[in-house]
Amino acid sequence: MGQLGTAWRRYKVIGRKMESEVVCSLHLAADDGGPLPPFAAGQFLTFRLSGPDGRPIPRNYSLSSDPSDLSAYRISVKREPPPPGRPDLPPGFGSGFMHDEVQIGTILQGSAPKGQFQLDEASQRPVLLLAGGIGITPLLAMAHVLARSSRRTYLIHACENGRVQPFSGELAELAVRCPNLTVATCLREPGARDHALAHHHFDGVVTADILRKVLPIGNYDAYLCGPAGFMQAMYGLLLDLGLREEQIRYEFFGPSTVLKQHPPDALATRPAVMPRTEATQARGTAISVTFSRSGISVPWDGSSRTLLDLAEANGLAPAFSCRNGICNTCLCEVEGEVAYLEEPLDEPGPGMALICCSVPKSPLVIGI
Repeated sequence: MGQLGTAWRRYKVIGRKMESEVVCSLHLAADDGGPLPPFAAGQFLTFRLSGPDGRPIPRNYSLSSDPSDLSAYRISVKREPPPPGRPDLPPGFGSGFMHDEVQIGTILQGSAPKGQFQLDEASQRPVLLLAGGIGITPLLAMAHVLARSSRRTYLIHACENGRVQPFSGELAELAVRCPNLTVATCLREPGARDHALAHHHFDGVVTADILRKVLPIGNYDAYLCGPAGFMQAMYGLLLDLGLREEQIRYEFFGPSTVLKQHPPDALATRPAVMPRTEATQARGTAISVTFSRSGISVPWDGSSRTLLDLAEANGLAPAFSCRNGICNTCLCEVEGEVAYLEEPLDEPGPGMALICCSVPKSPLVIGI
């Protein structure tokens, strides 16, 4: 798998559980027996998997466990087809490896918990957790945290059917135990067994009518996670129901403009709301950014989250994969100084920068 950088660590699989026909949970402990770092509900781990040519390829999996229990991390992996644009990868690479090859005792190379898609525990507004399919994983961790609070919480999980739906039992038990938590399930194509067991609440997709039936009138913090079409539809529904954009946080795949426009064609984890940091404060400064090979020079005016977003907004298509400073696909030559929204796992060398997670601190010339 290649030499480990300082931010990579070794995890030992100490448990496995099939949550549905297509979702497998892996329970992870530190291989050296030491304590696991705390994590915030909504964060993920990145794993280094060996690609066909031996070079490491990153894969991100959200932590689905209760953040208060650090006896082990839990990630929950849905078996998926290969990612678009990677015909070199074998069928099911990543998720298939996790399902078929990883067993109790397997050692995995992974990062510490990462990601800015986090539950805002300082807010006192009621919470809507809206999940599509495997998008339940980060929201389940949030549900565990909220279940211990006094905040009114509504979790809606949309799935194809009961055979593929994970965590139905865990969610039901959590709702019974915690009176402030309401759980509702929508199955798009429920089978006869689903109707016989009556474990779901609505047939079909999530609609505005369903949201009105589940949610009392109020002012909510909303957290969304799921496939592209689901995310786009839910984002529009929530705006129509009166939520403001700043009240909607999401973990999403694709370029920054995708949520409001068209389905994505590339993978990238994207939090909608970033915390204020020294790096993000640079957005308010009119700094020039020049893409030298393309002959484009534009001001950094704060409308883009990262330099990669800025390039895409100006018609460029730089290479990227993880969009979290992990895989080095977006590594570019730069003249000038950048600041990172998230610290890269492996620090770029002099004159280089990862544009997927950085903003300018000075005028920049980028070799794109």
